[in-house]
Amino acid sequence: MHRRWLGPGLFFATLATLLLEILDARLLSVLTWYHLSFFAVSVAMLGMAGGAVYVFLRPARFSPDAAPRSLATATFAFACAIPISHLMNLTMPFLPLNEASVMEILSIAVFTVVLAVPFMLSGVVVTTALTRCGGRISRLYAWDLVGAALGCMLVVPILEYTNVTSAVFVAGAAAAVAAWCFARMAGVGLTRRSGIVAALLVAAAALNTGGLEVLSVIYPKNRALWLTNSANAFTRWNSHSHVLVHRPGESQAFLWGPGEGAEQFHTTLAWMVIDGEAGTPVTRWDGDPESLEWVSYDVTTLPYFLRHGDVAVIGVGGGRDILAALWGRNRSIVGIDVNRIMLDLLSGSHQQFANITTQPQVTLVHDDARSYLTHAEGRFDVIQMSLVDTWASTGAGAFTLSENGLYTLEAWRVFLDRLTPGGVLSVSRWFDPDNVSETSRLLSLGVAALIDRRVPSPRDHLLLVARERVATLIVSTAPFTPTDRETLQRVASDRGFDIILSPWAEPAGVSLLGRISDSRSTDELRQATADPIYDYTPPTDARPYYFNMLKPQAYFNDSDVPRTGALGGNLRATLLLLVLLGVATVLVSLIIIWPLVRSGRPAMPAGRFFWTMAYFATIGFAYMLIQIGLLQRFSTYLGHPTYTLAIVLFSMLLFTGVGSLLSDRLFPPGARIRMLPLLIASALVLTALSLPAVIQMSVSAGLPIRTLWVLAFTGSMATLLGMCFPIGVRLMGDQPAVVAWAWGVNGACGVLASILAVGLSLWVGIDVNFWVAAFLYAGLTLPLTWMKAQAAPEMVR
Repeated sequence: MHRRWLGPGLFFATLATLLLEILDARLLSVLTWYHLSFFAVSVAMLGMAGGAVYVFLRPARFSPDAAPRSLATATFAFACAIPISHLMNLTMPFLPLNEASVMEILSIAVFTVVLAVPFMLSGVVVTTALTRCGGRISRLYAWDLVGAALGCMLVVPILEYTNVTSAVFVAGAAAAVAAWCFARMAGVGLTRRSGIVAALLVAAAALNTGGLEVLSVIYPKNRALWLTNSANAFTRWNSHSHVLVHRPGESQAFLWGPGEGAEQFHTTLAWMVIDGEAGTPVTRWDGDPESLEWVSYDVTTLPYFLRHGDVAVIGVGGGRDILAALWGRNRSIVGIDVNRIMLDLLSGSHQQFANITTQPQVTLVHDDARSYLTHAEGRFDVIQMSLVDTWASTGAGAFTLSENGLYTLEAWRVFLDRLTPGGVLSVSRWFDPDNVSETSRLLSLGVAALIDRRVPSPRDHLLLVARERVATLIVSTAPFTPTDRETLQRVASDRGFDIILSPWAEPAGVSLLGRISDSRSTDELRQATADPIYDYTPPTDARPYYFNMLKPQAYFNDSDVPRTGALGGNLRATLLLLVLLGVATVLVSLIIIWPLVRSGRPAMPAGRFFWTMAYFATIGFAYMLIQIGLLQRFSTYLGHPTYTLAIVLFSMLLFTGVGSLLSDRLFPPGARIRMLPLLIASALVLTALSLPAVIQMSVSAGLPIRTLWVLAFTGSMATLLGMCFPIGVRLMGDQPAVVAWAWGVNGACGVLASILAVGLSLWVGIDVNFWVAAFLYAGLTLPLTWMKAQAAPEMVR
């Protein structure tokens, strides 16, 4: 047996695994909703734990003599399963969850199994390579960690130049290279087949790259995709989104909130569709400001009737707000977008079509708006943010990995600080005059931001104007003037806009908005927003879920909740979260727990077995609470969802491995290992207390510096967490049956915790995950004390 191929094979296997895990998160954002992205982490853990249990419970098949051949075979199956699973996910519609019917739940279960199969095979591969082939564990661990880390890092550049299907094929090719390495090690006849599969997948990835890819999503958000429509021009992927661009066509001018008389205007526009749901138009413009009169009929253009000068536009999209600022004859216009595709389109393929980047006063910036505005030079007379949400997060409740960092008190503190005296922040959102809508929460956020600035009468600084289903909230750093009043009344009369709220008028028939706008302190605002079902409180970075307005009680009174719009999406999303918990529980039972139960309880005293399993269950559950909490906290901080996932997974994998390798040195037999849980609990408390301040202090830094801060928090925490598992294995002795149970229970609890962590963040706050995990680790001293007392003498001397 040629063991020199074992390390490289493990490297390519873990690279493929982590690359696939993050790509699945990006794919789920298109196929379903953003909040389901986190489920890729759960599914990967489920599959890996199931595969590990399978290896532990079949000692004959994975004996030292048989393991190399089994390893090569399993890896080849892993390489084939990656593209097959992906193509099935592309072609299977994910049924929307409306009533939790049998067919809807079955659809989710089948979808989950299809996602999990490659990870189960990966679990078999990694466990066999690490524990059954006789290599030096320290060297193998290094190969494992480097491969996993590189897999995390490759996601962003690969998606920048290819697409999700081609990237998945690259992952499959990496797994095929791993199979080739293991076949060389075992001396079995799989090398040729593995090489052919790797070459075919690389060729398929190359052929499917560029323009309108042949293999792509068919049913985004359960809709038959427009890719079959000949009107489509091209598609682009990156780590942020999947963007489909239509060919231009002439139509009535598109306005979000069209005023009276807008129907007279016609334009030529090309639609951009983001992640199969959100739309933003790119409008043909000849470069003459006189031809932009049609823009003034949109309620989102209202701030330019009131202020002129220097403008910042958050969320460039197809450039509509830039056109509005150009119509307003502003001195300078900075457009900020975190998604490079939007800027590339306006400055590249559609530059002469849109004529935006040809204007000398326009500058486009690729950055997270919050970070850019924190350190931008100068101040702005207008900061505009119109309907920035990609709609997918609105409909789903935006559980995690979505644009929620723009709608928090901390973000608006930054925005208002960057305004000139009398400057305005203009934010447009969806509005429903006949039902509860997110505009109420938007107003609450505006009032909270003004109270935070110690404004004595927030109402004097607020305008809320609506047209049809869109409302524009304008927040000023200074009270609005009589001149503003005259201008507003004239424009509203000419365009048919509805003035919902102003310093000079009470809200018409909407008492909630009146109570909110009249609040002069945090306590008054808390009382004004109190409601048993709906959450109108201003979002914060610790609980940034602006789009989720339903409290848990609402799900027991859902007959009173609108079934359409954002609130209907909230209902469906939370119902889906509960169904996922149920499906995951069933799959955990079938894949992990039932095989362990069938194998029988290990030959050890019942008390010792109970405390041992309690130990591994606790560290598995708490670890995932921490990981999900960090993902959600840093998603708003980095402003780059998939990048955040890659960085957090990379650092936690790497430093968990470092902690595992250091565990024997720092906590050798005889050491006071009971101090470790208390040390971890203290670190978690410190994290919960210090993380908000560090984020606030460093949010203005560039992405590299913010990434280093993320690595500092996740790396130090993961190093401590990584010591727990090997210490537990050492204390329970070299008993393969017990190791199998420990591995399975640890993985099962981690899968369930990853789903429960989302619910905790949503309804209580992200940082609660750290506090609960701290409590669990502090309580770990009890099972650890029992395990140490029952361990063999040589393990504790």
